[in-house]
Amino acid sequence: MSLRNLFTENIILPLSDIALGQSISKHFKFLQKSQWWSENDLKEYQNEKLRILINHVYKNVPYYNDLFKKLRLTPTDIRNTDDLLKLPILTKKDLRENFRNGEIINKNIHKKQLMFIGTSGSTGEPLQYYITKDAYSFNIAANLRGWYWFGYRLGDKYTKLSIYHRDTFNKKIQDKFNNCVYVLFQDLTTSEIKSIVKQIRGSNSTVVRGNPSTLFIISDYISNNNILDIELKAINTTGEILFPNMRKAIESNFHCPVFDSYSCEGGATAFECDTHKKYHIAAEYSFTEIISKGERVSKSGKGEIVYTDLWNYAVPFIRYNSKDIAVISDSKCSCKRGLPVIDKIEGRNVDILVTPGGKRITVHYFNVYFDCLDSISQFQVIQYELDKIELKLIPNNDLSNTEREKIYNDISSFIGNDVEFSIKIVDAIPIDPKNGKRRFVIRNKDIKFDL
Repeated sequence: MSLRNLFTENIILPLSDIALGQSISKHFKFLQKSQWWSENDLKEYQNEKLRILINHVYKNVPYYNDLFKKLRLTPTDIRNTDDLLKLPILTKKDLRENFRNGEIINKNIHKKQLMFIGTSGSTGEPLQYYITKDAYSFNIAANLRGWYWFGYRLGDKYTKLSIYHRDTFNKKIQDKFNNCVYVLFQDLTTSEIKSIVKQIRGSNSTVVRGNPSTLFIISDYISNNNILDIELKAINTTGEILFPNMRKAIESNFHCPVFDSYSCEGGATAFECDTHKKYHIAAEYSFTEIISKGERVSKSGKGEIVYTDLWNYAVPFIRYNSKDIAVISDSKCSCKRGLPVIDKIEGRNVDILVTPGGKRITVHYFNVYFDCLDSISQFQVIQYELDKIELKLIPNNDLSNTEREKIYNDISSFIGNDVEFSIKIVDAIPIDPKNGKRRFVIRNKDIKFDL
């Protein structure tokens, strides 16, 4: 660790906390130790935090006070994370409606302790809420711990790729102190990709962070132009599903390992460690459930990720359904951390197609299929109606009638004859201007899905 790293971690970060009224440094030191706790110690910690949270929201949050009375429960009925099953799932609709009417907002927290958060998520559905500065600090500290797993240290220069303008003075100052090179992009045209690569090459960054699809496209440019002078410790991908072919291409062309990460409003961050086998959940921040058909998956299986935020008393997320899909198993990570793990993030349920006959088709089917076809550059599948699916394709070259017919026959046969399936050749597949992501599978939100 260099003198700059030591100075940033031990002087700059604590001073920044004082100036901004935050507590990142304190929580980061705690998290560096707690990651090695046993599974039982972590559960005891979660249960203690949960009891404090439940008592607090019962007294100070009208929505939860009414809910408990309706269910004939008192705070003493929720003593541990197993007792959470007595409470219903909190949906985004519930959260949105009760934030607007103020019922889910804590009535006894001073405004100076609050931070306003606005997010569109992967679906483009807006969600607004408050978070306490302490909860925000703890979450940032959990992210920082994940970055330390792939060799980054405070003070190291890193590049962040984003479509969001840095339109506040505080953010720009934050980038300066964090040694962050903030690279703004819009449409990923050839000239824009060239500019991004130029900035990365000239930045001396140790880490680059961005969406997998963005980095995948950039890595292809690097390969085609035989660029060999980018020296990084790691790539951090986030915000989308990282498919195996993407990881392989990014690692090969950037000449460094990829560390994937996952996060969601109200939930714990999850990072790969250097084994790259599993995602470690920041259990100190949030309790995570995997729910399938209304039941908690206790050992192995697939389901929706449901969070209970143990820190944010401002707008409590208790059993909040993220609508993201994850796979878990009994196996532990060989790194020996006591943190709970997720085997795989499979995306949001809106990224899964459902046919009239009840067949469910994940984005992974299409990714594996097109990974074997050199003739296709990009694809996107859109389900407009329950029985109507369109496949958009960008060919690398002219797509022969024979190839197109084979793709049509293979995929229509897999989907089933109860769906009207079509293929459309396009010149471009735009990224979502709301979140900078290029979605591979889109299902009309009116088409209901229950995992």
